Amino acid sequence: MTKSVSALIALSAALAACAPVEEDAPGASTAAASEGRDCFFARSVTGYRDAPDAESGAEQIYVDVGARDTYLFETFGGCPELDFSWRIGLRDRGIGQICRGIDVDLVIPDPTFGTRTCPVRMIRKVADGEEGSRNARD
Repeated sequence: MTKSVSALIALSAALAACAPVEEDAPGASTAAASEGRDCFFARSVTGYRDAPDAESGAEQIYVDVGARDTYLFETFGGCPELDFSWRIGLRDRGIGQICRGIDVDLVIPDPTFGTRTCPVRMIRKVADGEEGSRNARD
C-alpha cells in the first residue's frame, strides 16, 4: 500500500527538532560502518508501506530509503492508527543518523489525541529479494 510520500517528507521535516548532521561529517559514516550497522538520515526517506505485524503483536512498517533500500521498523507493542495513517513522521532522537530503534520514534496523526508517538524497538535493513524489499514487490 503506497502512502503520500510528500506528506511523509513534509511531516518528517517539520518534526526534525535537532541540528542537522552533515552526511560527510568526519567519522559519522565511519563509526556506523565500523559497528556493522546500516544507517540512514530521516531526510532520505522516500516512502513507507504496511508490513505484517510481529508475532508479539507489535506493529511493523516498511520504510523506503533512497532509491533502493528498505528498512523494517517494529514498534514497542501496538501503535494505534499506524495501519490507517496516510502520513507518518520520523522524529530522530538527536544523533543525526538512524541506525537502531532507539534513534527514532514514529509520529502519527491521531483523530482523537492529535498526534501519537510510537517508540521504535527495532530497525532492520531488508535484504534484496526478501519479502518487503522493493525488488520483491509485484
